[in-house]
This record gives sequence, structure tokens and C-alpha cells, in this order.
Amino acid sequence: MSHKQGSRWLGTAWGRFGLLVGVLVLLWIVASALWSGIARPLLIEHGVPEAWRQLYGEPPPLVEERPVPIRKANINGVPIAIPSNYLALVGIEYKDQSTWAPRDPDTPKPDERTVEDDAKAFSLYVRWPDMAPRSPETQSSFWTRDDPDGDIWLLVGVVAISGFRRDGQFSYELLRERGDWAPALRGVMQRLDEGERITHEWDDEKGRYKYLKNVRYEMRGRDPETGLQWAKPVGPGTDKLELWNQTLYWKGDVDGVVTDYFQCRAGSTANPDFVHTCRYKFTIPEWGGRVAFRFPRNKLVEWREMKTAVRDVVLGFESDSDI
Repeated sequence: MSHKQGSRWLGTAWGRFGLLVGVLVLLWIVASALWSGIARPLLIEHGVPEAWRQLYGEPPPLVEERPVPIRKANINGVPIAIPSNYLALVGIEYKDQSTWAPRDPDTPKPDERTVEDDAKAFSLYVRWPDMAPRSPETQSSFWTRDDPDGDIWLLVGVVAISGFRRDGQFSYELLRERGDWAPALRGVMQRLDEGERITHEWDDEKGRYKYLKNVRYEMRGRDPETGLQWAKPVGPGTDKLELWNQTLYWKGDVDGVVTDYFQCRAGSTANPDFVHTCRYKFTIPEWGGRVAFRFPRNKLVEWREMKTAVRDVVLGFESDSDI
């Protein structure tokens, strides 16, 4: 193409469009070189937010070397110190600060708290089975935890036992020393047996959701796979997923002391990816605290390993500091 022909071509719409594309490509090449060679290293060096770093690739060494803040409190007089990357939701809930109320100007900030501050609860996120907390290395695993083939993350809640009344007697020491979920277990069974259950199916004639009668728990004895006692709801509606439709498992005597208590979702669902879960409750006598967390129901046979691992993580937060 001659110079004269080139000038004519540039004067056309296609020529101007091609020139614009060429300029934009050149600018992109220059900008990429500047970003990779100059701007990005400077931004990393001068401490831009961690989310910005993660957006543009692997976290630089500066992120990994950054110290994790430690949150302090005490549970029933036991001093604890928890790395903040273990904490979930509101983290540590202190007795002098409501979770739902705005923080009072005179209330200490989380990094100002000490083991002298009384806590009534805290929550953790840990990955099963390695019990790793959230970190740059586990972040992608954490965000895909709800995928059908994602890793299992346990949301563990620890609550200080403030007392429990049974038959009019204060039985805090019984709960603290041995743990006793028998009253809660019996209560769930009795409420299903004595009351009407509501299903999610709509009754067009009555203009309300259907009520189900004659639904009750049937004792099934000892489950050979888990070594736990169990009971299953029987009667109308138990083939469907309902809030009240839970299979119960426990270790101990329903008429005596129950140390381990499981409520497992039951009933079918239209969603093939829906994961049935169990809610597991037990106590930590050393702290006078109770623990609860959910896990996929198909992992129920691993409950002993889960209990040991969760106990070890929680008790590992005990601090050497004196109150």
C-alpha cells in the first residue's frame, strides 16, 4: 500500500477504527508493563489492603508475615487468648457488650480487651479434618465450603454455662462436671409426641398449612455404626424435610445423664445437592462451657474424632495469664 493509499484508508471509517484499536493495544501493552514492573511492586511494598493483593494474584510475603491479632477474655474465670483468624461471626461476645447494640464509646475495643474481661460466648471457623483456620492458604477453600464437593468447615460455638434448673434445683455443678443433655433430649421427644406438627404443605380448604397428628419418636436402641443410642420420628409427614423432623442420637441414658447429643435433619428434598446435617452438642467441663456445631450427616460415624479435635482446639486457647 502506497503512502497516498494509506492516507486515503485512514480517512475511512474502517481506517479510523483500526487506528483506534492499534492505539488501545499499544496503551494496554505499555500499561501492563508499567503495572507489572513498577506500580504493583510499589503498591505491595507500601501496604495496600489484603483484598487488593489477592485480586491480583498470590498474596506477597508481606501478607503472610503480618502478625494475626490476638483476642483475649475469660470463660468462667479461665483466661483465653484466641488468634483472630479462628474467630467467626461476632467473634468473642463479652458480658458487658450486647452483640446487637452499638458499641458504647466507653466500651473497650476488641484489641483493648484483656483476660480480665468476662466473655459469655465465642464462635470459631475451622476446616475438617485438619482444623485449620482461615488464612491466605485456606481462603479459597473457605469460600467454596457450601459447594457439594467443597471442603467441610465447622462453625463451632462455645457458650459459658450460667446455670441450669431441673426439678427446681440448681444443677450447674452437674452440668459442669459431667454434662447433661438428657432434659433437652426428653423435651424434644415430648413436644413431638404431645403436640401437632405443622407441615410445609398448604391446605386449600382451611387456608393454612396442614397440621399433623400422631407423630412421635420411636426408640431404636444402639446404632452399630456410631455406638450411639437413637430415636426416629414416625407418623405422617416424616418422609419430608421439616424443621421438627429430626433423628436424634445420643450417648448416655435418656432417663439419666446424656453427655453427647445430636439432632440430625431427616426427610427427602427435591434438591439433589442438599446436604443433611447434624447439630452436635457436648460440654467442656474444664471451662464449664457447652459446645455446638454442625457437620454433614454422612460424617456422623466420625463424631468421636470431631469431638476430640474440637476439644483440643478450644482448650488450646487457654492462656497462661492470670486474671
